[in-house]
Order: sequence, then structure tokens, then C-alpha cells
Amino acid sequence: MGTTKSSRLFDRIAPIYGRSFRFQVKTYQEIYQRQPVRQIFVDCHSILDVGCGTGAMAKALRDCGYEITGVDASIGMLRQAKKLINPTAASCVLSDVNSGLPFRDEKFDACLTSYVAHGLQPDQRLSLYAEMRRLARKWVIIHDYTAKRSLITDVAEWGEGGDYFNFIKVVQAELRDFFGNLQVIAVERRAALYICRI
Repeated sequence: MGTTKSSRLFDRIAPIYGRSFRFQVKTYQEIYQRQPVRQIFVDCHSILDVGCGTGAMAKALRDCGYEITGVDASIGMLRQAKKLINPTAASCVLSDVNSGLPFRDEKFDACLTSYVAHGLQPDQRLSLYAEMRRLARKWVIIHDYTAKRSLITDVAEWGEGGDYFNFIKVVQAELRDFFGNLQVIAVERRAALYICRI
């Protein structure tokens, strides 16, 4: 936990992400207050944020009234989260989804992850999906890139060394195959919520 090449990278760049915390919280609050998105969450109380990073999405969802638990494999990101959000508002746990998360089956109404899946290799993504499906009673939601690319994102994602270029081509088919259903809601210029019902 927290010792992979990816988590070491995010340990180093966590303070940079921390600088955009307020902007990210505002963006997530706006997205999760939209009617089509609110409708998805109407019967949800508890949410797991997988790869919570600095806690921006956890804070936004907590401010909307949900009980939030965040997990991340980067100790640097969790340090930022503890500094930036009220520790009593959302619980943040150090854990790596690829090693299995420390929660019982179907503990949460919904499991979501934001801008995590594109950075994982295909086998790691399948582990992510499986773990989220194990833990969710109702919904699995992947907030991530669409095929609408930008040069800045392309350069940044190339530098991170994830599977972004493949992910944006296969995400919809991959999720339909894995979950048997998929609803896509565009939420930003180059991002969408990929929503799977359990």
C-alpha cells in the first residue's frame, strides 16, 4: 500500500493537487447537484470514493449530505485530504484497491471513482471494477475522460504513464461487458459519469 510507482508519483505531486482543491470541490458540487445526476443518488446515503486523492469529491458529496468514506493508495494525497477537509466530515483510509479494500461486501450504496480508471492498466481496471461491484449495493460510477481529447491532457497523461490512450477508446465497451449495463452522462467538456447499476 502506497509503495507502487504510481502511488509514489502521487505522493510527490499531492501538494500541486492540493492547490486546486477549492476549484475541484466547486466543480464536483456543481456536477452532483445537476438533476440527472441527483436522480441517480436519490436512494443513496453511503458512498465510497475510491482514489479520493485530496478529498475534493468527498468534501463536495459530504456537503450534499452523503456519508462519505474515501480510500487512496497515496499517503501524500491522504495527508493533503486530512489538511484540507474536516476529518470528521469524511473518513479517509490508506488502502490500494488492487490489494482489496478493507470493507465488507455491499457496505456502500454507491462506489465511485474520479479520474482513476484511465491511469490503470486493463487488468488493474478490472480489479477496480470487481472491487467496486463487491462493495456497492446499488451503483458503480466512474467519473473519467471521454474520447474528446486535448493536447494538455494528452501530454500530462503520457507523462503519468497510465493507460489513458487505450482507456478512452474502450471504456464504454469494457464497462458494458463487465456490468451488463451502462448509462453515460456528460458532465464536463471532456469527461462523463459512466454509471452502472448493480
